[in-house]
Amino acid sequence: MHTSLVLVTSTLAAALVLSDAGRASAPKFYRDDPIARDPETQDASGARPIPTSGQFDLLENSFLSGGDKTPVRAMNVNTLDEVPDSSWFTNRAGTAGWSPADAARGSDAGTGPAAGGWTIVSGKFEGITPGLTIRDGVGDTYFIKFDPPAQPEMASAAEVVSTKFFHAFGYFVPENYLATVRRESLTVGTGALVEDETGRKREMRPADVDAVLEQAARNADGSYRIVASKQLPGTALGQFRYSGTRPDDPNDIFPHEHRRELRGLSVFAAWLNHDEWRSGNSLDTLVRDGSRSIIRHHLLDFGSTLGSASTKVQSRRAGNEYVWETRPTLVTMLTLGLYVRPWIKVDYPDIPAIGRFEANYFMPQAWKPDYPNAAFRATRPEDRFWAARIVAAFPDDAVRGIVDTARFSDPRATNYLSDTLLARKSKVLTAWLNGTNPIVDPALSASGTLTFTNAAEQAGVAQAAERYTIAWSRFDNAAGTHQPAGDEVTVTDRRAQAPASLLSANPEFVAARLRAVHPDRPDWAQPLMVYFRRGDAGWTLVGLERNP
Repeated sequence: MHTSLVLVTSTLAAALVLSDAGRASAPKFYRDDPIARDPETQDASGARPIPTSGQFDLLENSFLSGGDKTPVRAMNVNTLDEVPDSSWFTNRAGTAGWSPADAARGSDAGTGPAAGGWTIVSGKFEGITPGLTIRDGVGDTYFIKFDPPAQPEMASAAEVVSTKFFHAFGYFVPENYLATVRRESLTVGTGALVEDETGRKREMRPADVDAVLEQAARNADGSYRIVASKQLPGTALGQFRYSGTRPDDPNDIFPHEHRRELRGLSVFAAWLNHDEWRSGNSLDTLVRDGSRSIIRHHLLDFGSTLGSASTKVQSRRAGNEYVWETRPTLVTMLTLGLYVRPWIKVDYPDIPAIGRFEANYFMPQAWKPDYPNAAFRATRPEDRFWAARIVAAFPDDAVRGIVDTARFSDPRATNYLSDTLLARKSKVLTAWLNGTNPIVDPALSASGTLTFTNAAEQAGVAQAAERYTIAWSRFDNAAGTHQPAGDEVTVTDRRAQAPASLLSANPEFVAARLRAVHPDRPDWAQPLMVYFRRGDAGWTLVGLERNP
């Protein structure tokens, strides 16, 4: 063998040995585990806007299968298999102190645009939804959008309701308010620009405002119902992608397709029928965080959710099929149109403010966005379980309270939307709380009594397990090894006693492998590993691995 090749091969082999040795010597748990917040300590003030292309996003995800397709666990979870707070996500629903009132308030920190005249600073004619950017009397900037004439209240309700849900789920979203405006309250500001059909900017004229209003639903008194989205704080840096990382963000270290909060969006999207999961409905902003700047990642534009497609009712295809799918297209062609997709036959209510939204045909596992999404494609059962637990944290009154903020004039719309959301919620929980071992909230008392909860039973979407099996071990944190303690035990209750021999050895860490047995739920048998650390006050849960 050539001398240089021998040297390179030997160097690589040595590096691998040292790497393995380094991994073996690293402890599994550190003193600050489990972390509650990602340590985003780097300054991102050098970030600049990055242009993106909606057309490329569609092509990449539909035909090029963008993103890393390696089947790996989410990379940004802590040792309890939870998502820490970060510039992407904040734990809200189901946390201590969170209430239905918090859900209904959402991200709103005020009451919306100040009353009085508004100055138009720019217009928007490109894209699916026409609108205006205004500045109110106190100097705050809002982007305002209108309902389509044939569906008054539909798009604005979908925008406000879904914004509140996604805020409660844990995401950063704008403050979106319902308001009314009259034509005489809108004045074109000096220097206001608008893009014409060719993309060239020109000075805005009053006729441009009239053109926007001609496409909007008008109230009986001549006013217009709008949704006013307050300008996000910070410097706009463009959209984020659902794969890879942002190259100018030193804190963005996890590939987006392997972030659990982006994978889990597939569950929330199915519940609310949010089909437009694309980079264009996101925005990164550069904001100050103490002495440094960080990039905050937002979700935007919820007009195409529930039964709304912003400027019209939602299509029958939405949630049921991608914009382009080879098989059903070919079947339709080969049968000369005789094959009719089953979702075409679904009935919807005749309520203009609702559009097309239903729960009878809805199948969570089969739900699809407009086109494939790299993060959705990477989603695993434990990711869906995590998101389903957040859905389960919404009591009925929280769901109804959010729907009430839509301020429908027709009570039928309020009742139908609430009932449909709750029916879809039940299907989401049935599908994804049962898709893996549903054991949650394990605790070990000072005397060694293990207790836990079954999330599927707790949510009322499964009968009790026949039994649970538990295998105990002493865990060596430095070496990462287990020393079994006693035989595997079987219990029918959600509690068990740790072996006396295990506790008498006074270990720093103990571990237990738990399985649930149910004749109709084979996925419950997936193992769950839990780890406890001994402290002055007793045992503390420090680790949880679902589907290890």
